[in-house]
Order: sequence, then C-alpha cells, then structure tokens
Amino acid sequence: MAVSRLVLVGLSGTGKSTLATEVAARLGWQAVDLDADIEREVGRTIPEIFAQDGEPFFREAERAHLLRALASDGVVIATGGGAVANEAVWADDLLGEAATYVAWLDAAPETIAARLLAQADADGVKAARPLLSEGDPTAKIRAQREARIAFYRRADVALGVDGRAIAAIADDLSELVRLANGVPSEVTLTSTSSPSRIQVADGLRREVGTVIVQQWPKVRRVWLCVDANLRQHLGDDLIATLGLADLDVRVLEIPSGETSKSVDGLARIWDWALTEGADRSDVMVAVGGGVVGDLVGFAAATVLRGIGFVQVPTTLLAMVDSSVGGKTAINHPAGKNLIGAFYQPARVIVDTELLATLPEREFRSGWAEVIKHGVIEASTPGGEDGVLLDVLARNADKLLARTSPLVPWVVRRNISLKAAVVESDEREANLRAILNFGHTIGHGIEAAGYTMFHGEAIAVGTVAALRIAEAMGRIGDADVARIVALLEAFALPTTAAVDADEVRRHMAHDKKKASGKQLWVLPNAEGRIDIVRDLPEEAIQAGFDAVIRGAVGLAV
Repeated sequence: MAVSRLVLVGLSGTGKSTLATEVAARLGWQAVDLDADIEREVGRTIPEIFAQDGEPFFREAERAHLLRALASDGVVIATGGGAVANEAVWADDLLGEAATYVAWLDAAPETIAARLLAQADADGVKAARPLLSEGDPTAKIRAQREARIAFYRRADVALGVDGRAIAAIADDLSELVRLANGVPSEVTLTSTSSPSRIQVADGLRREVGTVIVQQWPKVRRVWLCVDANLRQHLGDDLIATLGLADLDVRVLEIPSGETSKSVDGLARIWDWALTEGADRSDVMVAVGGGVVGDLVGFAAATVLRGIGFVQVPTTLLAMVDSSVGGKTAINHPAGKNLIGAFYQPARVIVDTELLATLPEREFRSGWAEVIKHGVIEASTPGGEDGVLLDVLARNADKLLARTSPLVPWVVRRNISLKAAVVESDEREANLRAILNFGHTIGHGIEAAGYTMFHGEAIAVGTVAALRIAEAMGRIGDADVARIVALLEAFALPTTAAVDADEVRRHMAHDKKKASGKQLWVLPNAEGRIDIVRDLPEEAIQAGFDAVIRGAVGLAV
C-alpha cells in the first residue's frame, strides 16, 4: 500500500486544519484546507455561504474542491465536518482509492463545544454559528456526531484527540503514512550493557543480511535458528528470503512450543554451533516467536561467552514484548523462565508482514501484551495517559484484520513504551517490574498444564490483577469493565479452566519476588501502576474467584 494523500475527517473543533499543516510539514507534503479554499474562492465565510446560498450550494462546492485536492499526490487534506457525511463521497470511491488514507479525528462533544466557543469569542462571530448561538451547544454537537458517525467510522483509522498536544497527534499521523509506505520506523534502546536498534516495517525480513553486515562488517558465519512451523511459510529458499544469500549460513530448525525452552533444547544449539566451529565473530539469528527468541538468545549469550545476536520476531507477542529488552531464558519444572540471562540483541528486525503466517488464535493471543502496555502506558517514562488503550478500543476491527498500516504503528508504539522502561531499569530492580502487570497469576495459569497460550493466560491474569485492585479499593468496577471489554473485543479469554491450587504452587516459584515476598503489579485510582507487597489474602482470593472457573471455549 502506497499512500500519497492523507484526508482528515471529523467534526469542527477537532483540529483538522492545524493538523493538516503540521503533518504536511513533517512529510514534506502540501496542506489543503477545504473550508479555507472555498472561502477564498467565493469571497465569503462558510456561515455566510450557508445563510445566503444554502447548504446544497456549499456541499457542491465542497465536493468540487475535494475532487480537485484528491487529484494531487503528496497532500494532507483537512475536510469540513460534513464533507464526508454523504454516500456520494464514498460511493464514488473518492476516499476509498488505495493511495488515499483517511483519518477520523474525534473528541468528546464537551471538548469540541469548549473549543468552538473559545474560537467564536476570539473571532467575535458566535452568533454566526447556529451550533453556538441557540440552545445547548454540547447537546447539538453530540447529536451532530451521532448523525455522522457511521460515515466517520469508514475511515482507515480513528484517533481520539482529547487532551493531546497537536505535535503528538501530528507525529502519529505522519508515522502512520510513512509506515503505510514501507518506510522503517526505528527505536534505539540504550542500555547499560549494549544498545539495541529495533526497526519496524512491512517486508523488512528481506533486509536481515544487509543489517548483519552493517552491524558486523567482519561477520564470519551466521547461525540461523528458525521455528520449524514457520519454515514452510518463509519458503524453501529461506536464506534468500532473509537476504542472507551472500553470507555463510548454517540453519537449525527449532521445534515449536514451550518444551523447546529446556536444558536439552539449549544443549542442542550449543552442540550444533560448537561442533561446527563457531567463533566470536559469528552472529546467531532467531527467527520465530518468543520461544525461539528466548532460547536462541540464551544460547547466543553463552556460546563462547557471547556472540552477535539478532532477533527476527514473527509473532505479535514477540514483536511487542519478548524480542525487546534482552531477557533470555529457558523453563524449569519449578516454573517458567527461571534460568536465563540479560543479553541485548544488537538488532531487532520486526517485519509485520510476518503476522500473516500466524494461526488466528495465536495472533489474537498477542494482543494481551499490547493491552497490558496500554494499561501501564501512563507509568512509563514519557508515556501518555490512555492513548494506546484509546487507539485499541477505537480500531479493534481494523487491527484484527492484520493488513492495516495501523498494525505496524501499534507495534512500534509498544516497542517504544517497553524500550523506555528497559532503559530506565534494564535488570528489573524497580520500574521494569511494571511490565509484569497481569503476569503474577497469569504465569501461574500458563504453567498449570500449558494448555493456554501465553497471551491468553496473561489476559486472564490481567483480569485477576484488576479484580484484586478493585477488592483493595484501588480502582472501581468501571475501570475493570473497560479493560475487560477491550480484552473481549480482541477475542481474548477472561477466565480459565485450571486448578487454582496448581496455579498457586507455580506462583510460589515465580521469579517476581523480593526478599522472599511476592510482588504484585496493580493499578491505582490515578491511572498509574504500583508495585505492591503483602496483599491481604481475601484480595488475592477475590482475583482467583473472578477468573478461575469453567472452560473458556477457545478455538484451536
């Protein structure tokens, strides 16, 4: 998908005109304001045109100007509030053409009314706007929004603009356009051990070889470890698919599933690399989900005391979480990820096209970690309050379709959030523990038979953590209901059919402890996250009672 036109739609007062100028400047494009163009051409203001010539005249002029603007490439178009509120605009495919990306900017009616009143007072034209001059402006704006919302929802992306800085929204929109055009977005994670450069874009897997040579000009050999189930999706010529044809590459398939994250699985990689002559100038590449990334990362950290390491995550879960931050591990009968090392991958290549290889259930599972990042966003360094959760809630259907340019944007935002936390606390001494939100009970549920995917167990653990927080009076039922509804929108389970005593046994061996006490990651009334110890048993039991119950009916 190549985008050469960005169209901003939504009610008056959502900042479309200002944002068109800001986004155009970032992209090096031209900004077009339809209302301003019409006023210049006709020589009258929009309220005057409505009063003197009527709405049909204005709508025809508006349509003509929209057609003219859409005939150009490299434009950001700010439309009037009602410009797209008719079937003709969509039926004629004016806004459905592949090169045109439509963004709906939305705000609460109260916010819009306050903005329009302030603008009208400043301009001295309040009486000229029917929305403002008679009756309750907020009620009229709410009614107008309801009348037009079915059209606005046809946009490619919906963004809430309440309480957000214009610059932040403009950054998001320009990033969306760049990602839609295949321009990689990069995050650099600067840690105490070594930096990790993370790139996100569709089709980026073909650049793995180029990236390796750039990072290690004297690379001798590449040890390529790939998930066995993924091999068929990448094609027979795996080495060419990953852009590695000009390098000396050895390939090892890793059996899918958590059982590979074992001492035996680790020893298999050690034996393979060491018996075939690995040396310190070599690079190990993990292609797969979190299992492959964790296992191969631990092998790369320990072979010859550490060789070059590249992550190519292929699952949503790995893209937004496990490939970022340098945690590597294998499992132990006592619990998940109990043996491992911190070892930053020098490069992480995130190709969101690879999400097409995932079975539906596994793809859905990954959204649990995305939602987790949304819950903790306000507590991350530089994170905004509620932006990611709002994007997820407004665009769930588009994100589940996998093909929207919004998918790499969401992946990139998640990576940025996690990278900011890791930079502040690489070794999980304090802040990084917030990334374990939903994991305390979630890991116990996952380990109780490994019948649920990691993301599914974390979704259930998230609900348990929310109910614990509610039982302690930290949050209200409405706070819980909002996140539960979001989990359900992404078809994630909120209960689990597991043995509660077995879950508690696994929790007893959980690595998230300090001075022998279990650490709990819980939300508070201010929308932030706290690390809490010494919870009352009745609160913990409330969390268990809320989620441990009958079968969840997952489709395999």
